[in-house]
Amino acid sequence: MIRKRLAANDDRAIHRLIVEQLVPFSRQYQSGVSITFSEIRKRLNHNKTFVAAKGYKQPYGFISVIRKSNVLFVDMLAVDPREQGKGLGKELMKMAEEYGKSERCRTAELFVDDSNPNAIGFYSSKGYEIEEYLPELSCFRMKKKLVR
Repeated sequence: MIRKRLAANDDRAIHRLIVEQLVPFSRQYQSGVSITFSEIRKRLNHNKTFVAAKGYKQPYGFISVIRKSNVLFVDMLAVDPREQGKGLGKELMKMAEEYGKSERCRTAELFVDDSNPNAIGFYSSKGYEIEEYLPELSCFRMKKKLVR
């Protein structure tokens, strides 16, 4: 089941997923610095976040997006390794893109760390194309047109 984020219920699990699944690929946090729970909650509060969970139990996947003008920006996506390969990432992306279309977004964009080839392959398989490489972030910016 994919549902909207419930902060009190979901944020600890989302923080765990970020620390375990996203931070290891980010050069920003490779110096031993970790992202705090309050930083994550603040970021999530600015975004629209959907979670994959059984009912109202703790989520085992999430996607967080923000609308910037007519662009849907995919901020974060993570799925628990025990649940990967079951189509959850695909379903979360679909939910986010449908949200973007409902908000009249024309394109979706995201950054993906150059050290995460699996993520690059995943997004490519969903129709995202590399637009540019940003060496200062060690990331690729990927983009997809959203058709209504």
